[in-house]
Amino acid sequence: MYNQPKLKNVHGLLFLKDKIRIGSGLDYASEIPNPENKYTLLMKNLRIGLPLHDLILKTPNLTPNEIKEAIDNLFIEGYIEGMHTDVPSWIKDNHQMERYETNLNFFDTLPVTTEFTNNYDYQTKIHNSQALIIGMGGIGTNVILSLLELGIGKITAVDFDRIELKNLNRQVLYSSDDIGKLKSSQAQIFAKNFNPNVEFIGHNQEINSASDIEMLIEESQPDFIVNVADYPTGFIDFWVNDAAIKYNVPIFAAVVNKKHGKVYSVIPGKTACYNCQYLQDIEDVPDYEEELNVIQTQEGNTNLNYYRSPNGALGPSCLFQGYYLANEIMRYIFQGASSLLTFNKRFNINFLTNEQYYTELKKYDQCKKCGEFNE
Repeated sequence: MYNQPKLKNVHGLLFLKDKIRIGSGLDYASEIPNPENKYTLLMKNLRIGLPLHDLILKTPNLTPNEIKEAIDNLFIEGYIEGMHTDVPSWIKDNHQMERYETNLNFFDTLPVTTEFTNNYDYQTKIHNSQALIIGMGGIGTNVILSLLELGIGKITAVDFDRIELKNLNRQVLYSSDDIGKLKSSQAQIFAKNFNPNVEFIGHNQEINSASDIEMLIEESQPDFIVNVADYPTGFIDFWVNDAAIKYNVPIFAAVVNKKHGKVYSVIPGKTACYNCQYLQDIEDVPDYEEELNVIQTQEGNTNLNYYRSPNGALGPSCLFQGYYLANEIMRYIFQGASSLLTFNKRFNINFLTNEQYYTELKKYDQCKKCGEFNE
């Protein structure tokens, strides 16, 4: 138990008839029976944050055991913190308390565990994470922005395109003054200005093989890969998949195909990989195999002239997908792979109707990419 327990600031405290409500509204409120105001004084003292000895003295209507039992229950439910929890040096030395104040308030609503004993532990886990992002287009820039907001410690992002006026309907890191400039360099400038506490490395590089992805993995040592590239169509998803499986790095991926979108993850050795998804897709739609073969083998399909699927993605769709990915990433960082909404599932959405559903994915034993993967 804390020696100086305090009700977390993020929780409101309301004294109703014969009960106390911690929080308000339908989402965060919890009620404590309070007959004859039995716990009123205790809760008011816990709002102040007194040393335990003083708390017992100033709450004479309860026995020490009753006070300790109440505090234990509130602690288990995540409502109590210690007044003198040390602020991590990486936050204190870089003057990041105000920047992450609202993050920390949110983390105060999450459970206390052996790994996460306070809100700083959650923020520190994010700070110690490293991301590799393939593609800085519509979804990619929204993912980058959301990870900068969360405070991911290191982001390595890759793209080879220059900024065009038509990008600005959805690519949120760039402005009209950036037209003609490299996405990689302008994203790096944006990131430094937006959150200098994040190490951001922008690579100007075209991806032409799984080996290119492998080199990026070796260089950046990511905890996860975000694959949001749409070029070269018919190749990039397989390349990222192959490299991630080889290096045992999770993938988070999203696509906006005009009015439809999908999100999936790949946890090597545990879930269906991208090649498994392809095998499943051609079981359901056999014509897809012929389509992919044509895309991959059409005349002139070299690293200078790949087929490129025409883009019809709107800004709100890319924002939705980017922030969906960011939430999945946060869930993975805090709770592990099994907590993912896309764990062996593919999320699908129709952006016009807002119809949403999940497709169960199959992990194929005969998959030539992950079928013999050993955890």
